[in-house]
Amino acid sequence: MEATATTTNLSAPLASPLASAPDCDRVNIVLDQLLEGRVLTEEDEDYLIHHGDDCSPCFDDIKKQQFFIGFLKQKVSHRKAPSALPHAIMARLHAEIA
Repeated sequence: MEATATTTNLSAPLASPLASAPDCDRVNIVLDQLLEGRVLTEEDEDYLIHHGDDCSPCFDDIKKQQFFIGFLKQKVSHRKAPSALPHAIMARLHAEIA
């Protein structure tokens, strides 16, 4: 059996294969793009987050799981709280205490 090498066309548009791909196929396409070091669109980031909550078979491959976890840590845990939040919390506490 002869081994064949596969390559990814890095200059291909990202939207066309994703728009028509079934849910789990789209996850694999987007995760493959992450593995290749591509910057994801905000739509693809949101899709991974929401689909990941609902479909664990998409993340069976451990390498893809590791990249997905790294992606989540980068995107989800670094969101800053609004600057007015501490003041709003303190105002509610003072209102509840009074």
